[in-house]
Amino acid sequence: MKHRIITSLAAVGIVAGMGFGASAQAADFYAGKTVSVYIGYGPGSSYDKYARLLADHIGRFLPGNPKILSRNMPGAGGMRVTNYIYTAAPKDGTAWGAPSRAVATEPLLYGDKSKAAFKSPLDLNWIGSLNTEVGVAAVWHTTGVKTWEEAHDKPIIVAMSSSHGGISARAVNSLLRAKFQQVCCYGGGNNQNLAMERGEVEARIGWSWSSLKTTKMEWLKEGKINLLMQIGLQKNAEIPGDVPLVMDLAKSETDKKALKIIFSSQSMGRPFIMPPGVPGDRVAAVQAAFMKMVADKAFLAQAKKHRLDIDDPISGKAIEDLLRDVYASPADAVAAARAAIKSGEIKIVRQPKKRKKRKKKQAH
Repeated sequence: MKHRIITSLAAVGIVAGMGFGASAQAADFYAGKTVSVYIGYGPGSSYDKYARLLADHIGRFLPGNPKILSRNMPGAGGMRVTNYIYTAAPKDGTAWGAPSRAVATEPLLYGDKSKAAFKSPLDLNWIGSLNTEVGVAAVWHTTGVKTWEEAHDKPIIVAMSSSHGGISARAVNSLLRAKFQQVCCYGGGNNQNLAMERGEVEARIGWSWSSLKTTKMEWLKEGKINLLMQIGLQKNAEIPGDVPLVMDLAKSETDKKALKIIFSSQSMGRPFIMPPGVPGDRVAAVQAAFMKMVADKAFLAQAKKHRLDIDDPISGKAIEDLLRDVYASPADAVAAARAAIKSGEIKIVRQPKKRKKRKKKQAH
């Protein structure tokens, strides 16, 4: 992970070397301004906590030291705020978004059925990501399963958050030929954990390591759960080395590329965006401020206090390079990725409510 941090920090040096003029222009603009950070999830959510952490600190590093305000705009799994930033937000650099990490690959994975207003995520300006998320597949101890090899051919009941969730389990089923059986709908992680304790389900697939570490690390230490795999494009050094990476389990190059498309969003765990059309000097100034912030002692101390992992933060340029690579994936890999996330998808049809018949009043 260290090599990417070095690369990202080097990008700060490049931006800083672009000349005093650009920085001065940004300072002239941002001085006395208020920047709004629109958060795609509700108060108290993980995305909300990370966004508010950024809002507390980034103004110190941005030329002109503007005031930074956090505003919640939940809806559609983070897509509402993304579409607002893309279509309606001011394009002067005073509106930023904190969307779901999954929105970047939405057009590629869903094609014409995508809910994204943009066709390419490269139309947005990417500020950076506060961490690189790695998910895990965790199985409850009563199954007797301890490794991926033991789990591969055994039906295991998996908690599913909602009818729109469960992508990780479906991808692993389709591309790695596993037999996870999804049960919907448990909502957030706390409900899924409780379901495992009650014996209603036997596993969570795609559980963020940062979340597990801060909420249920005792389960791992006490042997109540076993980790089957790491889910992402790279391993997390904190996770025991014998837990395999999902990418290394692919049987063909096409399957591996399909997994990369699906799980590339893990590498932008807590991303921030700006609208298209923002002047380049302001984008560069914000990107540079972001990378200075993630190396700041006061920022890191507050993150630690609130138990927020700042693990391998990456620059906006690094995100753009990753997305450029993913969107250049061959057609067979894209087709395999799309088929994988739809395989076993749960469709919930809401029946219209029946109107109650009114009782006729009896004549007196």
